Amino acid sequence: MLPSLRKFNDSEVTQERLKIIQFYDEQGEAKTKKYFGVNRKTVWAWKRKLVTARGQLAALIPKSTRPRQVRRMATDPRIVAFIRNLPKPRTW
Repeated sequence: MLPSLRKFNDSEVTQERLKIIQFYDEQGEAKTKKYFGVNRKTVWAWKRKLVTARGQLAALIPKSTRPRQVRRMATDPRIVAFIRNLPKPRTW
């Protein structure tokens, strides 16, 4: 998702993406890139989502980008406890 669209709720993002797609169809790639900062691949990906969803605007709602499997901390708890128990440096 474009960083500039993160501040909107899902319906506003959907409307903005639809507006960008329509602008792209009317004005072309160069002007879309200039005014919205969206390249051709992104617009085509949005269009493809709309076609596969049979025109439902809900397809343009951004999906989560969080990884499915998040790496867990592998540090031994004894090492963490040792570090926490180290003497604190003095500040003068």
